Amino acid sequence: MPILGVGVDLLAVPRIAAIVRRGPAYTRRFARRILSARERDHFQAVVAGQGAAEQTRFLAARWCLKEALFKAAYPRQVLRWGDVTIAKDGPKPAADVAWAPALARATAHVSLSHDRDLVVGYVVIEEHR
Repeated sequence: MPILGVGVDLLAVPRIAAIVRRGPAYTRRFARRILSARERDHFQAVVAGQGAAEQTRFLAARWCLKEALFKAAYPRQVLRWGDVTIAKDGPKPAADVAWAPALARATAHVSLSHDRDLVVGYVVIEEHR
């Protein structure tokens, strides 16, 4: 199975924490911008009521993994924030991507790691034949 792309992103979590600290209106606006409809529903139903630390963790993970995925997919496909849903698949994250027809048989393998104020996302996109 050929690898179509590899992407990595490193995020300083305090960037996202600063948005959350600005208050619920800023957090909602940021969430609307970067989350898919399914992620927004989960954020509003579960995460929004859990406090600033959990909101920051949730948003930072999605930002980082999506940025890595955007890099891995380019130039074959230019993805938008709403084209990608990051969800838990057991203990690991998984990406559900609205692929263009040319990438209909692609799979994105995602990995996320964090240490203190840094989060790194790594993505490998492969094509199944």
